[in-house]
Amino acid sequence: MPIARRAAAGALAVDIAHDAGNALFGLVGLIGLIVADEPIDADRQRLLAQAAGELDATLTPLLQFVRCAADDGASAELGGAVRDGLGLYRHGRRKLLPIATALAEAPVQVACPPSLALQAVVHLLLAADPVESISLTGTTLRVTPARDPSLDELAAARIAADEGGTLERDGPALTLRLPPA
Repeated sequence: MPIARRAAAGALAVDIAHDAGNALFGLVGLIGLIVADEPIDADRQRLLAQAAGELDATLTPLLQFVRCAADDGASAELGGAVRDGLGLYRHGRRKLLPIATALAEAPVQVACPPSLALQAVVHLLLAADPVESISLTGTTLRVTPARDPSLDELAAARIAADEGGTLERDGPALTLRLPPA
């Protein structure tokens, strides 16, 4: 296969995997909301759960292939991802609200591709919107939101889990831990 075709196929696979992954996060989140808000019959619950499981089983190998195939590096500088994520977050807001920020001065390398580190940070900021404060100590990013969990928080948690990290909620604060590189 010519290089241009492989690159196009890779770009298409990345887009499909990302969009389908977002759909999966939404589907799983909606199942929880439906079950909590309005009781539905057990057969429909089983069908939704089965569909989510099949989608996950299909997407997981595709996402792993795309992540391995992408020339994205094996590690990321987390402080840079946080600064870039804050820039994107602030750019999307009409009104700039003050955010208390405490970031480490020294570079913090984590065992996660740069694009996924940035994506996890952006999802975390969106999950915490509006953001009250953000701090980075070692490989631990702590974001304090002003509201309850959202689908973006679920997406950030999934990315963290896939990369060997964790996302925890402690009261209103969200803490993302990624393994050091």
